[in-house]
Amino acid sequence: MHATLDTLLDHLAEAPAAERLAVAITEIAKQFPDRIAVVAQAGTDARRVIDYATLAAAVTKLEGELEANRPVGVVARAMRPESLAVITAACGRQRVPLAFVSPDSQALAGELHDWAVIDDSLVLTITSGRRGELDSVPPPVIVATSGTSGPPKLVDHAWDSVLAAARLSEQWHGLGWLMVYDAARWAGIQVWVQALLTGGRLVVPASRDPDVVALALVNESVQVMPATPTLLRRLLTSADRSVLCRGQVDRITLGGEAADAQLLNDARGFYPEAKITQVYATTELGEVFRVADGKPGFPVNWLGKSLPGGARLATRRDGELLVQLSRDTAEVGTGDLVERRGDRYEFVGRRTDVIIVGGAKVFPSRVEEVLRGVPGIAEARVYGLPSAITGELVAAEIVLADPLPEAATPEHVRAAALTACRDQLEPQSVPRILDIVKKIATTAAGKTPRRGP
Repeated sequence: MHATLDTLLDHLAEAPAAERLAVAITEIAKQFPDRIAVVAQAGTDARRVIDYATLAAAVTKLEGELEANRPVGVVARAMRPESLAVITAACGRQRVPLAFVSPDSQALAGELHDWAVIDDSLVLTITSGRRGELDSVPPPVIVATSGTSGPPKLVDHAWDSVLAAARLSEQWHGLGWLMVYDAARWAGIQVWVQALLTGGRLVVPASRDPDVVALALVNESVQVMPATPTLLRRLLTSADRSVLCRGQVDRITLGGEAADAQLLNDARGFYPEAKITQVYATTELGEVFRVADGKPGFPVNWLGKSLPGGARLATRRDGELLVQLSRDTAEVGTGDLVERRGDRYEFVGRRTDVIIVGGAKVFPSRVEEVLRGVPGIAEARVYGLPSAITGELVAAEIVLADPLPEAATPEHVRAAALTACRDQLEPQSVPRILDIVKKIATTAAGKTPRRGP
C-alpha cells in the first residue's frame, strides 16, 4: 500500500471533491484488487468480505446506469455500508445529487418524489424526473438528521463538507475501522468515507450486541473504534472481558453524545495505549472541533478563539453552546447545554432533554452519572414522564453489573442507587421511578433515548 501512497494522494488532490471516493476505490482496486474493503457480519460465522475490486466493479456498473438514465437525483435507501459507498462514489463521479435516508426518516423522501431510488440491490429505480445537461455547479449531498432534538429533517451539504473531516496523511492509511454507527447518518458516513478513502478495512459487526462487537474487534484486528459514549460504555461493561482484552485498539473516537469523566477513565484503563478523541459534530454543521486531552468537555479558554478549522464558540446566558463556523457566517444555536466546571465547559445535555419538575430543571446526564457511580450498576438511563402534579417527574432504568458485588442483591443495589441520588442531588432530581432492566434500548444512531419508557 505504501508503494502507491503518494500516487493515491496525488490523484485525490487533483480530483474534484465529488469524485474523490470513486477515485480512491478505483485506484486502490487497480493496485490491490484483493484488498479487503468491508468485512460484513463480523463477529459471527456469517462473516463475509468485499474486496476493492468488487467495489470498483459495482461503482462502474452503477455509473453506467446513471449516465444512461440521467436521474434528477438519487435517494439512497440502502442499509449496508458497502452499498452506500458504491452509490456515493457513482453519484459523485456522475454529478448526481444524492440523499441519504435512514429507515426512521423514510417519510422525508416524499420531498424528493421525482428522484430515483437505489437500495442494497444497487438497482436503479427510475421515476419520471430526468436531468438535462450536466450542471457546472457541484451537486448537493442531503443527509437526514438523527431526530435527537425533534423530528428528522433533511440537511443540504456540499461535497467538501462531507469530506472535510477525512484524514489523508500516511498514518491513516490501511487501518481497520469499526462500524457501529448507522451507515446512512452523518457519523456513519464519516467513518466509511474515511476508511475507503485511505485504503482501509471497514469492519461491520452483525449487531451491536457487546459480545458480537468484541469478537469483531479481536478477530478483524480493528485499530480505530468510533462510537457513541453509550455504545462504548455498553461494550466495556457488558462484553466478555476475556475476549475484549485481546483487542489492540489504537484509537477511540467518541461522538454524538457527551462522554463523562468515568467513561473516559474506564476507556483509558482498558486501552491504556489508545488515543481517545472526542468529536463535536452535528448533521447541520459537520465537524466543529475535537478534544484529545482525555477530559470531558472542552477548555474554557476556547470560547471566543478561532479553533482549527475556523469555528468560534460562545454561549447563551442559559448555557446553550453557539457555533460560528467562520467569520462570514452567523452564530448558530446547537441546542446543547454546557456548564462551567473549573477550567472546563462540560456538556450537561440537550435543551430538549431537560426534565422540568415543578419549575426546576433536571439534567438526565447528571443523574445518570450518579447512578453509574453506584457499585453494581453497569448502565443507567434517566428520562422524564408526565405528572399531573409537578408537570414532569424523573424516571430511571438501571442495568445491573454481572456479576454483582459480593453479598449484593438487586434490591440492595436499587436501594443504594436511591440513597446516592438523595445524598448527591437536589430533591427534584431524585428518581421517583427506578426500574431494574436487562437492557437499555438505544436509538438508531446509537444514543441513549431521553423521552418515554
